[in-house]
Amino acid sequence: MLAHAVDGAVYQAWAMSPAAWEDLKADYRERSLTAPCCGAPVVPVRSPTSWQFFRHRPNTGCDLRESVAHIVCKSIMARAAARLGLEVATEARADDGTWVADVLVRHPSWTVALEAQLSRIPLAAIEERQERYREAGIRGAWLVGYDIARLEARRDLPLFRLEVKRTGRFEPAVIGPATDGTPARTYLGPFAEALLTGRVRFEGPPPQASMPSVATVPSVCWKCRRDIDLAVALVNVPAHAMFAPHGVLPARDLGKLPGILAAYRDAIPALHGACGSLTPLRRPPPARLALGMRAHCPWCDVPISLQGLPETSLRPGRWLRCWTLAGEAWTPPEPRASRWTWSGSADLGGHRRAI
Repeated sequence: MLAHAVDGAVYQAWAMSPAAWEDLKADYRERSLTAPCCGAPVVPVRSPTSWQFFRHRPNTGCDLRESVAHIVCKSIMARAAARLGLEVATEARADDGTWVADVLVRHPSWTVALEAQLSRIPLAAIEERQERYREAGIRGAWLVGYDIARLEARRDLPLFRLEVKRTGRFEPAVIGPATDGTPARTYLGPFAEALLTGRVRFEGPPPQASMPSVATVPSVCWKCRRDIDLAVALVNVPAHAMFAPHGVLPARDLGKLPGILAAYRDAIPALHGACGSLTPLRRPPPARLALGMRAHCPWCDVPISLQGLPETSLRPGRWLRCWTLAGEAWTPPEPRASRWTWSGSADLGGHRRAI
């Protein structure tokens, strides 16, 4: 996709008009074109379906060779970003070599790397490369040409299934959420525009739903009869095989995990500043310590036993509200698989937010 000339000029195959490409083919020898990956000579060529790219000369010892399908996908994504008036570079590299992006897109407010991953690699390899992008302040999005078993959509890893069919010419499409049981397909160009104009959205639990939080159920104080938010569990805490399987710690057992207890105590001002009806948790007198922590009415301070609560109170579907230890409220979502969704036409004017 990219070649350097002896005079310092840089040629990007995807961005050149057919006429300019023919001119380059006529005098590429005088320009001494080389590949940025290895410095070896390259030749400008055009595929039978009119895609432009640079080919290593025969017997060049370079391992970085790409399929025509990969070149097509990169060209389509680069052209989509260019149509939006964004700065685009293919095969962009970090100065320290920590990352190489198929297509790097720059906006004054953000930078995005678009990756067309057609050859199969482990998910861990994608996650590692995504982390390198994150450390560099780059948002990465992955168009993957194969199925990954048991993969769940994640907010921190925009990853989409790419299908590359050849019907006379390559027609890459992104497979979207199913409608009436049939997966939707969006051609790669329009999808890239949607991605870069903020119209691809993640549907899943709110970010707070993964933070350590206090889960509550609605109740009434047995003494003053006022409504309370009864703290029944701490959720999203480090899993403990005995006391907090799956990261859910019953409130009565809070005293058995000192680290979580300390974090809760530090959070008490934020929690009760955010929710005045939330019951604080305290240890009982020494004689009743074996019964575990007790809740206290926030209005009359009477102790409320947490023994004998139904097991259903420890299930997300029964919690009314949850509060992060920073005092942010969130509501347990309806059971539904997370997913990425998109629709509509490209907004060519704003470019306020990418993915």
